[in-house]
Amino acid sequence: MVAYGEAIIGLALILGMFTGIAAFFGGFMNWNFMMAGSASTNLMLFVVAVGLILAWKIAGYLGVDYFLLPLLGTPWPSRQEKEHVGATLDAVLGSAPGN
Repeated sequence: MVAYGEAIIGLALILGMFTGIAAFFGGFMNWNFMMAGSASTNLMLFVVAVGLILAWKIAGYLGVDYFLLPLLGTPWPSRQEKEHVGATLDAVLGSAPGN
């Protein structure tokens, strides 16, 4: 089970598919190895996994997440929504008196 889990997590991270979820489960596995007393690179890999979890929003710009996240929906606005809001804001501020 461990070997299959590591292979699936590694493949997901290489492809950039569900990066935050894969990093969470990879970090969870590393945490369990650390708590079991394994003296290895698990602490460093756990720190990298936490960094990937925190950077999941920008992870959607590269890899398969670029296509998957807009289809599934995300809690943050997409690029198209940001461009629409920016254009609307420019139109409103551009027509304001004093500009």
